[in-house]
Parts: sequence; structure tokens; C-alpha cells
Amino acid sequence: MRVTELCREEGSQAWGRWDAYVHQAAQGLPQHLAGWQTVLHNAYGYETRYLLAEHDSGAIAGVLPLFVLRSPLLGSTLTTLPGGMCADDEEAAAALLDEAQQLTRSVRAKRLVLHDSRQAHNAGDGPAGLHTTCDHEDWVLELQGGEEVVLAGLDRNIRRQIRIAQRNALTAVVDRTGATVDDFYSVMSRFTHQAGTPIFARKFLAEVIAAFPNGFNIVMVYQNEQPVGGYFQLELGKRSYGTWGATLHEFLELRPVYLAYWTIIADSIARGFETLDMGRSPAGSNASKYKSQWATRSQPIYQQTWTPGAQPATSVATQAHSDERFQTFRRIWPRLPLPVAEWVGPLIRRQIPFG
Repeated sequence: MRVTELCREEGSQAWGRWDAYVHQAAQGLPQHLAGWQTVLHNAYGYETRYLLAEHDSGAIAGVLPLFVLRSPLLGSTLTTLPGGMCADDEEAAAALLDEAQQLTRSVRAKRLVLHDSRQAHNAGDGPAGLHTTCDHEDWVLELQGGEEVVLAGLDRNIRRQIRIAQRNALTAVVDRTGATVDDFYSVMSRFTHQAGTPIFARKFLAEVIAAFPNGFNIVMVYQNEQPVGGYFQLELGKRSYGTWGATLHEFLELRPVYLAYWTIIADSIARGFETLDMGRSPAGSNASKYKSQWATRSQPIYQQTWTPGAQPATSVATQAHSDERFQTFRRIWPRLPLPVAEWVGPLIRRQIPFG
């Protein structure tokens, strides 16, 4: 087993091999694709280090897409996008982790993070092991059988709420061109401002659409011409993945969330997708309980951290939640005028891990 680094030349033959592997791999996710190198570099100037494990025969056995996030708040981190590593087996995973640990030292990062991984690799807490937490779960809906079968399988209350939303003069639009991205960003910006979280840069979304023109969709919900909810899905193979979404609080009584989710489901079925990944939520939270009503099954989501040297590894999320500075920030942020938050938010968001 050998580990090499993917070149940064966009559209090269090596990128094609990488993406072909992700498409056929059991653990492959949209966030594992090579095009994120371009997104991360163009949107934020991140240094990307994409690791590739190959058998002696040349067949790819795993990929570990990494980038360096240098933050004055948390220190430098070598991290993945949500999705972590994609590897065929633990031999490939171990080879990739060994190289990633060496890379962590060489870029002088304080920690290595496998973010939102679907698998817990090398989970021991020994000197070479990863500190693993599992505070979130992912919700997946099977779509086989067609629209009528899926609708009949939903909780009775969910079906009732969908009918209420349809009677409330709301309109749902499915966009695969990017024409609604400004409306989507507007909803996300207002939602994150209310929640005390800085918004990512508009340029980041533009780069995602440019890199994956055939691998995304946006579902927008409108009251008349007012955008009240927006949900951004990535697509890979036979699965659609809920990635970002928000609904404005003042319109919740109109049930736009129910209309949005049902539109995503119906569109996914019409497009021939076999499963819909509705995204992660904190385990046991109201969000998880809500998603469980959509006839979904849950799967664990792992955060894995490794720290060079003798200092104990802790997850970045745990560090952030235990830091009073972050709690104070979340209380103050909604008080800022929205235009100020939209200007400052992307500058701050560049310094913190995705989540």
C-alpha cells in the first residue's frame, strides 16, 4: 500500500481517477470529490492536501481529502470537509492516517480532524489513535417504490402537515441552474444571524455551483415572491444529500419546512435517486426527533481528532462549546445589524471549521 498526494491541476487524469473511485466506493460522499480543492482554494485560499492510497497494482483503495485551516481562535487544524475519509478497508485507512499524521506535523497544525465521518477509523485513544466522539446522527430515507409508496410510509402527522403547507399558498421551486442562489443565501444569512452563527461567503456557494454544475439542486419555498425557506442538496450516484437548509422563523406556522422536504423527496424520486440523506442532527435533539418522523433510519456520525505529541486530543466542537468566548459570541451576534453580520460573517467563518 502506498500513499501519494493528488496534484492540484484541475481536470487532470488523476482527478478523474480520484472521482471515479469516490463514485463507486461504498463510503463515497459528494464532499470527497476532487473538485472541492478548487472550491476551498478559490473561496478561502486554503492549502489543500489530498491523499490517495493505492495498492501495488495501482488500484485506488482510499482517499483522504484534507485542507489546512489556520485560525487565531483555535489554532491551525488539518481537517476534512464533513464526510471524513473514504477507504475500502482498515489497511487503506491506516496508511492514509499515518501519512495524515506526518502531514499534521509538517504543516505545524495543532490537530488532525476527520469531520463528520461515517466510520470510526483507528478509534483507540493510544499514542497513534484518534479521539472519537459520536454526538450526532445522520438520517436516511429510502425512496424505492415510488412517490405513493413513500408518502404512505410517512407518519400520519407528517402527511397532514404537508397538506396544510400546500393549502397555505406557498410555492416550492426546484432549481438546478443556480438561478435561486441569491434567494437561498438571503434566507441562510437571516437564519444564521438569528441563530448566532456567522454565514459562509456568498462566493463559497458560487464556487460550489461552478465546480459541480450537475451535482446539486436548490429547493426554495416562497410566499408570493418572498423567499421563506431554502434547502441545498448535493447529488452523487443514486443518492441526494441535504447539505444546508434554513427556514425563516416568522413563517414557520405556514409549514414551509414540510413543503420543502416533501418537494425534495418527490423530486429525488422523479430523478431516480434511491435514497435521500436528510443530513446530520444532534443525537436525541428535537431536530433528530423531527427527521425520524419521515420514515428514516439513523446512522452514527463521528468526529475524530488526533493531536501530535503528548497533549490529549479533544474534538474541536467540544473545545468550542466549553469556551465561554464562543458562548458570549453567540449571544452577541444576533444583536448586530444584519448588513454588518453579512459583511463580517464570512471573514470569521473562514477561521472556523465547517459544521
